[in-house]
Amino acid sequence: MVAPSLQALAKKLLVVGGTGGVGFQVCKVAVARGWDVTSLSRRGKPTLTEANQKDFVAPQGWAHKVNWAQGDSLNPSTYKDEISGTNAVVHTVGLLLEDDYKEIIHSQTFDELSKSVQSAIRGQNPLDTRKTPKTGLTYEKVNRDTAITVANEAAKEGIESFAFVSAAFAPPMVPNRYITTKREAETALLTHPAGFRPIIFRPGFLSTPDRPITLPLAGLLQVSSAILGDSVRGTIPFAQAVSTPPLEMETLARAIVNSLENPGVRGIVDVEGIAELANNPHTQSVGGSKKVAVEEEKKEGKLE
Repeated sequence: MVAPSLQALAKKLLVVGGTGGVGFQVCKVAVARGWDVTSLSRRGKPTLTEANQKDFVAPQGWAHKVNWAQGDSLNPSTYKDEISGTNAVVHTVGLLLEDDYKEIIHSQTFDELSKSVQSAIRGQNPLDTRKTPKTGLTYEKVNRDTAITVANEAAKEGIESFAFVSAAFAPPMVPNRYITTKREAETALLTHPAGFRPIIFRPGFLSTPDRPITLPLAGLLQVSSAILGDSVRGTIPFAQAVSTPPLEMETLARAIVNSLENPGVRGIVDVEGIAELANNPHTQSVGGSKKVAVEEEKKEGKLE
């Protein structure tokens, strides 16, 4: 187990979307570092699955140290107590498709995946923006407005940092509004008048053993990205998707918590930066700090 960090002692962390894949991992890593962690989600406590039930069965398990709060991130009155005194926020909420995507990404087998995809196709066409999603959840509400609303409320508490899980690109067959709303949220956070430290993570495809269906695709993308690199980007359809290295959710979670404890990290952190930050907590070469480091090296004559 990782020893609690000095930076995290007595500090309060709010994880928006803590019951989701990335958010769940962030909660786990943060608890191990000594943060006082609150998860905010519509369901409250996570749904027990074969993959995560071990975290809740043990009386001293890390999951029992998290305050699993239920609330609507678009309605501050539902989490006013939870956000009080918060030092940092991690926003992991995101919408990939406006209908049925949860069933798709939680598929455990290819048979389940096939059935979920067929159900989505028979329902609403995700490329048809003229229809209102059955759930009432849109890219604008989930990807953009939840982040801005929580940031506005957290700013009132004088938060130090706000980490936002964005994306490197829109996956194939996903409407462009998915990525444009992410970028709009990024802009709002990077220019927020409160002056907190914004940290924007842009991962590509994310995998986890808790969702076995993600592992084969991650393996394929690892090979394709190693072979293709940056050479095909902008040259063929889906080029960025097949040339961007995948990441494990746990790797992203480590990078996120490390960024909260490293005051030199701010701004946009790309896939390469995420991997660096996950393995080197004290790095000064990612995000906004990367530009500063490069400029300093230029002044010292180390770079031409």
